[in-house]
Amino acid sequence: MNLTIFVLTLISGILNATWNFFSKKKSGDYSVMVTGLALSHLTILPVTLILLATHGLAPEAIPIILLSGFFAGLNTILLVVMYEGSDLSMAYPVARGTGVMFIAILSSILLREQISHLAILGIFLVLLGVFLFALTRGRRLSDIWESIKRQKIAFFTGLSMVGYNLVDRVAVQSINPLFLYNLRGIVAMSFAVGFLMLTRGYTFSHMRNTFRHEWKYSCIIGYGGFIGYAIILLIYYLFAEAKASYVTPIRETSIVIGAILGFLFLKEKATVNKIAGILSIVLGVIMIKIG
Repeated sequence: MNLTIFVLTLISGILNATWNFFSKKKSGDYSVMVTGLALSHLTILPVTLILLATHGLAPEAIPIILLSGFFAGLNTILLVVMYEGSDLSMAYPVARGTGVMFIAILSSILLREQISHLAILGIFLVLLGVFLFALTRGRRLSDIWESIKRQKIAFFTGLSMVGYNLVDRVAVQSINPLFLYNLRGIVAMSFAVGFLMLTRGYTFSHMRNTFRHEWKYSCIIGYGGFIGYAIILLIYYLFAEAKASYVTPIRETSIVIGAILGFLFLKEKATVNKIAGILSIVLGVIMIKIG
């Protein structure tokens, strides 16, 4: 794999772990996360509108943007639900790992991407590490099953990630990545804001006041999410050899970073399973790099 792609993907993973950490840290009020993400999209909207006015947007791109926005909005909503009931070091690895597994499988089937044997082994080591994070309630089959059931929201969160990743992977070949990210982000935030209003009783006034008091957290979350995923879209746009089945697992080093942040700052328990998961992910990433 191209070294530039590898380094950019690692940076994206670090940013991804950082904004998720602050989302969990402010889990008492998820309007902090949603207002931050909305802010990042509104910031770049004027640039997008100017470019749209000069370059235009093909009508066939609209359904693609709406589809990607639907999956991204669903992902944001599920993140809200997931962090309400789970530790960062538990739910985040399961959500990201489920995404990795299905992106790798579907990229090979639907996008005809060829994956080397060494990279396949690396992907499975990443997956092994991810699920070792989740299995902390015991080693009996019944304990393992109970642990997995408790993470069902995290699994669905990962599946929603698969949706927008695969749509975006194909879309950036014909749609400017800035258009795609910004417009689908606005669609996604419309879903998320509507969800918070309907299910949490939030109002625009509440979210405005939240931003006034928590603007630092909102900015970290919003711009961390924006820059992190914009890097991935840029990779797909500039490098034809960038494969979703390779890039996505490398970005999952964010799992390790997220777990460490949870251990150090959220006082979550560092179990043997979680440590083994970190080692498995690191080894998997090295194999993907070599492959």
